[in-house]
This record gives sequence, C-alpha cells and structure tokens, in this order.
Amino acid sequence: MGFKVANTLALPGVDFGEELLQPFNAEVVRGMWVTEEEIIAHAMDADAIIGDVSHQPFTRPLLSELKQCRVIAGIGIGYDTTDVQAATDLGIVVTNVPDYCLDEVSGLALTFMLALGHRLFPVDRAVHERRPLFTVDRKALADIAPIFRMRGQTLGIIGLGKIGTTLALKTRGLGMRVIAYDPYVLGPVMQSRGVEQMDLETLLAESDFISLHTPLTAETRGMIGYDQFARMKRTCYFINTSRGGCVEQSGLVRALREGLIAGAGIDVTADEPLSPDNPLLAMPNVILTGHIAWYSVTSDMELYRKPVTQVIEVLKGKWPVYAVNPEARSRWVDRWGNKG
Repeated sequence: MGFKVANTLALPGVDFGEELLQPFNAEVVRGMWVTEEEIIAHAMDADAIIGDVSHQPFTRPLLSELKQCRVIAGIGIGYDTTDVQAATDLGIVVTNVPDYCLDEVSGLALTFMLALGHRLFPVDRAVHERRPLFTVDRKALADIAPIFRMRGQTLGIIGLGKIGTTLALKTRGLGMRVIAYDPYVLGPVMQSRGVEQMDLETLLAESDFISLHTPLTAETRGMIGYDQFARMKRTCYFINTSRGGCVEQSGLVRALREGLIAGAGIDVTADEPLSPDNPLLAMPNVILTGHIAWYSVTSDMELYRKPVTQVIEVLKGKWPVYAVNPEARSRWVDRWGNKG
C-alpha cells in the first residue's frame, strides 16, 4: 500500500530526510504553500503532512478538508497557528520537535546572563574607544559598573520545561541559586532538579536574572509587562528566548527607560524583524539576537529531519512519541492504529 506525504515547507537545499520514506512506497509532493487554499490544493489527499505548525494556517476549515490525513508533523517546538483541538476532534495527531535545540536556547540564555552580568559589551566598546578602565583609573568604571560575582546570585526561571531545566542545570554549575515559577511542574520535581519552587511575585522580587521559557498561549500572552518589571530589582537583567508575544514590548521599553531593570537580553520579539525605529535598537543595555537562539549546525539538521521520523511511526500504525495532542489518541487508534 502506498502513501502520500506532503511537505508544505520544502525549503530549497534543506534535507528533510524524505529518503527514509522509500520503504513505504510513499509519493512525496513538495512545495512552499503558505495559504489554506494552496495547502488544500496540494495536500487534501495526503496521509501525512510535514509543515510549519507555528506559522502556516492549519485551521479547522483546512483540517476538515484533509480526509486522509493521519498526522501533521510540525517543524519546530511551537504550534501557534495550528488548531490542535480541531485536529483532535478529527482524529489527526499533531507532532512537534520539542528537543531539537535545548542546548542552543539554554546556551544563549546563559550567554546573555554572562554578557550582561559582566557588562561585556560596554567594556568592549570602552576598550575599542581606548578609554581607560580599571588598570588606569578605577573611577572610569563608574559608567560600566556594577559588576557582581555570578556565584551566589539568583536566577529566576519562568517556565521550567525542557529548556528551562537545561538552563537550570547549567547555571547550577556556576554556583548560582536557581528558583522557578511554573504552575504545571510540581515542587518535588523542581527540587529533584536543584530548583526552588516560587510563586511569580516572589520570583520577580528576588531574582538577579530572570529568564523566560514559556510557550505562547492565551495564558502566557503578555504575561510580563510593566507591572511585572516594576517588581524586579533595579539590578535585575531580563532575558527572553521563548516567544516575543509573552512580553508586552511597550512595558519592557518603559521599564528600561525608567531604570526599573538593569538591562535585557532579547532573542525574540512580537514583531520580527524589528522595524528600524524600534526603541530597543538604540538602548545600550539591551542585547538583541534576532531569533537565532535555536540555531546550530546540529540543531538545524534535527529540526528538519525529525518530523519525518514521526511520519514513519504513524504510517506504521504507531502513536508518535512527539504528539502534542494525546487527547486524540483513542480516536486516532480507531481510525489509523495498526494500519499501513
């Protein structure tokens, strides 16, 4: 029995591992289809779809047209533009790639912490401008200080999932105290990871660094705004490598202008790319990296090749390990289990 697999985000020169589908006698159609109409036209009879579930419009009307679809194998961690409830109702399993960039994102968050905490960029600018620093005139440090020892400082993590946990383990190695707020992670689980459970208000007040690691949902959209920044220490650095929409940008800008926090490391913003007049671009105490936290040569390969492994499991009639809608399992098994 042959299958049809539609790759709706077939980027030129990117290896999606589609050769792994050869034993299934699968017909693979590839294209860059960005509208509902285009995806329906090319994939309405597909058994499986590989696509960008955080940008392409996998809405209920579109999903309703996919009469043969068993799985939508998403590229990336988020699935912001996919109606997961509709997929569940229709017996379609949705998968993502939740573990492809744990080291990369947590590594950039840690890099932000070290660069901000050590005032790396102001020091670098001073040296390039040949301004004397401590070795010549200790008072010259006034524009750059304070710099505190990392050991003993407190990192507050909002969202202790896979990436948040990886960051916690790394920063524990620096001798830092790690606290976290996550209503979906039990205290004993946090304790097993060397992390203290905190409510959000306490975390905001006690942290020297705050790193955000939540998905973008109705619950988390805009969860960090001016009121939250006002509760932070004036010496606190704020870091966001999760989703731009989780932070109210106007509140962040205002907090930075008013000196409510010491600075920020921002990889993601609500509007990407940033417009040339965005005030964050002109702030010397802000590091911007343009949504590259996920990237390394290794993670890039995993990002695009792992979705096809989920397709293969589904075509074998097996429930995929990266499913994001476990509620669909019983209906899915009734339709597709042990088939193919």
